[in-house]
Amino acid sequence: MNAPSIIINSDASEYLNTTAIFGGVKKTIISKDFKGGKIDNLFGETVLDFTNADISGMVVLDIAQAFGEVNLIVPANWRVETDISQFLATTRDKRTETAPIKKADKVLVLTGNSVFAAVQIANSLDEL
Repeated sequence: MNAPSIIINSDASEYLNTTAIFGGVKKTIISKDFKGGKIDNLFGETVLDFTNADISGMVVLDIAQAFGEVNLIVPANWRVETDISQFLATTRDKRTETAPIKKADKVLVLTGNSVFAAVQIANSLDEL
């Protein structure tokens, strides 16, 4: 999907709220204190690049999608936990592990609902 690329500056809100309906959203997050947010997809795709962002502690990203796809690019030192209710959907963590991250102080928690949809987590666009 062709989607405009948007950079979210740390001076803007530290929360994310995206909606893609029969379209796509592509954002690069550069906030140094990202607090979380919400993704809504209906026959849409959302690509979020967090490689230049930072979080403190636990941050929740709520996903509500049907017939959509969410691709998250996260730093290697973040732990990602998923608590997504799925119906004919998948969640894949494609990150390459150099060492297990068990006690990371940066935790991205994915919650929400995914119906006929996919969530992919990677360290770079090349892994998606």
